[in-house]
Formats: sequence, C-alpha cells, structure tokens
Amino acid sequence: MSKSLDSSTSTTGKTAESSKLTQEPSISATPALPIPAPPRKRVRNQLCQILLQNGDVTAANVRKALKIQEEHGGQIGRILVAMGACSERAISRALLEQVRLRGLQQKSLSQSARDNPALAGLSVSCSPVRTRLVLAAADAFAFLTAFLIAFAVQFLREWTPHREAFYLLVSAVTLCAAAYPGAGLYSPMANSTPDELRSTTYATTVSLLGVCAVAIFGEKATRLWTFLSLVIWWAVTIFLVPVTRAVVRYKYATRAWFGHPVVVLGAAKTGRLIIRTLKSQPSRGLKPVMLLDDDPAKQGTLRASLHNEGVEVRSVRMAANELIRGSMLKAASDFLGDSDAPPPSTRLSLSTSLAPSAMPPATPSTSALTSTTARMSVANLGAPSSSTDRPSITGSMAAAPSMFAEVEGIPIVGDLALAPILAERLKIKYAILAMPGLEAKKMLRITERVGGAFSHMLVIPDLFGLGSIGVPAKDVGGILGIEVRQQLLLPGPRFAKRVMDLTLTIVGGICILPIILLLTLLIMIDSRGGAFYQQKRLGRDGRQFAAYKFRSMHGDGEARLAQVLEADPALRAEYNKFHKLRNDPRVTRVGRILRKYSLDELPQLWNVLNGTMSLVGPRPYLERELKDMDAQEGFILRSVPGMTGLWQVSDRNAIGFSGRVKMDVHYVRNWSPWLDIYILARTFGVVIKGTGM
Repeated sequence: MSKSLDSSTSTTGKTAESSKLTQEPSISATPALPIPAPPRKRVRNQLCQILLQNGDVTAANVRKALKIQEEHGGQIGRILVAMGACSERAISRALLEQVRLRGLQQKSLSQSARDNPALAGLSVSCSPVRTRLVLAAADAFAFLTAFLIAFAVQFLREWTPHREAFYLLVSAVTLCAAAYPGAGLYSPMANSTPDELRSTTYATTVSLLGVCAVAIFGEKATRLWTFLSLVIWWAVTIFLVPVTRAVVRYKYATRAWFGHPVVVLGAAKTGRLIIRTLKSQPSRGLKPVMLLDDDPAKQGTLRASLHNEGVEVRSVRMAANELIRGSMLKAASDFLGDSDAPPPSTRLSLSTSLAPSAMPPATPSTSALTSTTARMSVANLGAPSSSTDRPSITGSMAAAPSMFAEVEGIPIVGDLALAPILAERLKIKYAILAMPGLEAKKMLRITERVGGAFSHMLVIPDLFGLGSIGVPAKDVGGILGIEVRQQLLLPGPRFAKRVMDLTLTIVGGICILPIILLLTLLIMIDSRGGAFYQQKRLGRDGRQFAAYKFRSMHGDGEARLAQVLEADPALRAEYNKFHKLRNDPRVTRVGRILRKYSLDELPQLWNVLNGTMSLVGPRPYLERELKDMDAQEGFILRSVPGMTGLWQVSDRNAIGFSGRVKMDVHYVRNWSPWLDIYILARTFGVVIKGTGM
C-alpha cells in the first residue's frame, strides 16, 4: 500500500512538510502573488478527480485534505487515508486508473526513468540560444522600423535626405544594440514588465545621448532637422521594443523550445509556489525541469540517487506510518473534530502501530485519527506478506506502480546530491534555491555543495512582504543588503507621477470629450435622474473626497439590493465576498454597458485634475470597508487612489475583496512610474475586451 500512497503525490503536489534541512516558515509567510496565477485546468487523470468520479471520497473531504496539504505538507493520498476519507485500496485503484489514462496521452516520466536512468528519464526541449536569438530579432525589427520612420521624416522637408542623419541614426541603432545585453535584457529570467520598461528606456536614452554628444562636440551635425530625426527614432524605439517583445512572448512562450531550463532546489511551500508561478507565467523565460529535495517525505516511490558516480533509479517501499507526520494528524483533527471521526467502514484492520515519534500529543480531538492511522502498516507493499497481522495484498493494490512525486507535472527526482551530475548531463545552467526558512549556515552550505554546477543561481530569501520590483542588492562591507525604497514618500517620484497624471488627463480628456457628452445624453434618456453620481471615498491619509462617476444605477438601487440579498442567500454570499454582484439588480441598461467597458469611471478624470485621485493607484475604498482590510488600511492609504490599478487589470470578477487588498498593498510597496505605465497599457486591453462589471 505504501506505493499507492507515495505515488499519490504525482496528482496534486501543492506543498509538503519540511525536514530539518528544508524547514520553511508558516503558511502566513508565504508570498502572495500580486496578480494571482490563472486557475488550474481540471485534468482528468488527477488522483482526487478520479476518486471523486469513482465515488470513493466526497468533495468536502477532498477540500479538507488539500487544505491540510497546503498548510502542513504531506502526500494527498496519505492525508485522505489518515482522515478516514477513503481506503488505501481506493487510492490504489485510482492510481492505476491515473497511470492508464496517462499512458493513453503520453509515455510516463517514471517509465522513461526506468528506460534511461542516466538522465532519470528527463529531457530538455527548450533552447536558450534560440530564445535569445528570437528576442534579438524582435529588437532588431523594432530598431529597423524606428530607423526607417525617423529617416523618412527627412522627406518631409526635402526629397534628398541629408547624409549626416543617416550616419547618426545608424550609430544610434548600433550603440543601442550593444547596450541592451549590458542592461540584462537577454538574461535567462526575464525582468518584470515594469523593470523591462525601465531598462529598455534607459538603454535607448543613453544611446541617444551618446550619439547627440558626439554629433555636437564633434561637429558631425549641422542641421536641427537631424536632431529631430534622432528624437523620433528614440520615441518610436521605446514604444516598439516592449510591444514586439510582448508579441513574441505571447506567440512563442508556450512553445517547447522557448525559455531556459531551470532546476528548483526545495520542494516545500516556496518551491511549489515557484513551480506554479513559472508554469502560469511562461513568458518569464524559465522552464522548470525537475525539483530536488533531501526530505524523503516529499519524494515519491520512484527515486533517483547517486550510485558509483552515476545515477540509479529505484523503487522505494516504505511504511505508511513512517510518512504520516504528527503535525499532519493534528491538522486533520483540527478540520474534522470529534464529530467528524472517520467511519469504521473506512478503517483498515491493520495492527502495527505508529512510531511514538510520529504521534502528536494525545488529545481527545486527535483520538479518532490516531486510531485510524495506528491501524495502517504498509511495510512491504507488493511483496508477499510474512506476518499474520498484515492483510494479504492482492489485485489492484499489489499492482500499484512506483512513480515520481510531481508538482504541476514537474517531477521531484531525488535529493540535492543529484544536482551537479544532472545539470551537467542535461546542460542546465540555472537553478533556484527555494528554501527561505533555512538558517544562513545551512543555506550557504547548500550553495557551496551544488552551486558550482550552475552559472546562475537565484536564492529566494526569507523576506516575504517586502517590495520586489526594482529592488537593488547592495554590498555593505562584504555584507549583502537589499535596498527597499518607499517611492511614494519621495518628492521626486511623486512629482513625476503628478506631472504624468496631468499631462495624460488633459490630452486624453480633450480627445474623449465627445464620448463623455454622448454618454451623458444616453444616461439621461435611459432612466430618470442625473447623469453623474458622486460618492464619498477614502483618499490619501484617510481623508474623504467625492469620487465622480456616471450614474449606472436606478435611484432606488439600495432598496432593490437589500430586497434581493434578503431573498437570495447565494447572492448575499457573493456580495459579502466580492462587495459587488455580477448581475446587480440596481444597474440600468446603459449602466451595464458602462460597467462592462469601465466607462462609468470616466468622470473621475476631474478627480485626477483636482488631485484627489490619480490615473493609477489603489482602488478608492468606502469607509465601511475599513473593517475588512485586514489592518492594511494605513499602508494602502499612503497613496492617492486611482482610476485603474492592478485589481482592475486582473480577472477582478474572480478575485475576492481580500485579494484586491493584497494587490493594492503590492502596488504601494512596488510603485514606480514604470509600473504605472504597465498598468495603463493593460487597462486599454481590459476596456476593449469588456471584462468589467
């Protein structure tokens, strides 16, 4: 039975409990992504899905088991059995079905490992050289297009362009092409979009200034028109380079050849979070190939290890009672309680007890689970039983195959000692050390032990909650420091943000003035009442201000809402979670269109002009929402609220109020003009697609 239980990691693999070497902070310290990763697609060969289809578990027990796994680690199959949610025989049947379904789709990695143990069945399909060449080609296309546009400006004045403009433009393009690699724009892991915007702008600007300096002091330019063409080249380049790179990544990021292979060292909370992030954001350029961890509890029943300076792949048979930890039992008991004790029909009549070290302190709430797991002894799955107190293992249970544990399809191959030899054989140059809970000495020992095999190693520190965009590392007399800047407290960046707000608002407001007038007329025709609506919101430092919007609701909207919420518990639960309704009864016909395309907030341009709001910032909160902000209101209200923000450009209909608060905290911590530009660019796409409401 231990094979079936160990193998069940290949199905969900969210978190695992840490050994002493790889101990990690509690779940409360786990970093929350600023933009949540897309929801996982339902895969029909996942173990829990098969168990549900077979009727062996209930959805409620699956949710409880996944919650325990997320917070305390462990294998999902072991947790389900420890809870009494299903039998080990059911786990084995589900595992065999999983293997069958996987075999219909592709050759399993576990079988490949047996066929090719020297590489543990692994292969690397991505090509770092090809990836860099494609990005370089995209940049070259942007440079050439900008060059042609700038050079064509010469024809506006005379049919024969001056030769000096041609030479200076060629020099600018050449210098820019040389500056981009130095700015880290072709590094294995792509920078965040705001950081990449900053790097491309700085590199292009330095190239322009260098050429202009040579032209002026070397007397290579004699015409003002020549400098105008250089400025046009600069403007077109800083616009086209991010656009062409985004198009290339959108088109090719999911291709097998795109990216750089990476090994993740550590399979606990942070390592699994790294895998999920890289899998959901392939445009970052890192393709995880495998995880390595010294903790056997995180590994499956198929493991690779070093043997005579080579790699050996072997099946491992372990007692289930050795791998069900006390903390997991206590967590399960906290979820189940005395009233949810496992029914006798789900318990196995096995007599060997758990090792004392694995047991939690005896409490009434853990007695039910302890009695269940104390009966589980799977000391020799698949082998003939020689003891009378063990049940005979036959049929599907004996046939359960050994498999690698997996996280999002990425195998946990073995311990850290495999890193140098597999990295050399697979030509992997990048590693991520995802063990932030380690003591400094242990982390240093690991980097010395395996770090020499990789030309790049990214170390994840235990600094969750700090800003992460544009944070520079500093050397303080040989001591590594990370400089955290509170940009919103600096007068220079705040002045730049205000200038950008005024410039874009005035120019944009003039352009869309006819649209505003048309919408005003439609609102007044559609329903009774004025076209505009104002509501008290919290601004910087908690000061209230009047936020203007187009009226999108009926005059008696609050009465309609109260009536609907009282009559429909499902809608009441939706409103309590999101503080909004997808099908809000208060909204008018024109209002639905306004909200869908986020046009109801156009009058807030007046708020931007008078300084009470910004184009980009945290969502303006209501005073009654302070109690739900998890004590983050003081931090969020350091910033002026914005018309758009991270929440608005994300899948906001699927993100609850707490997720919105986390995004606003992330914005305030990481604010920069480049982040604002990135959000504004994404806002146009959201408006066009109509994903509001």
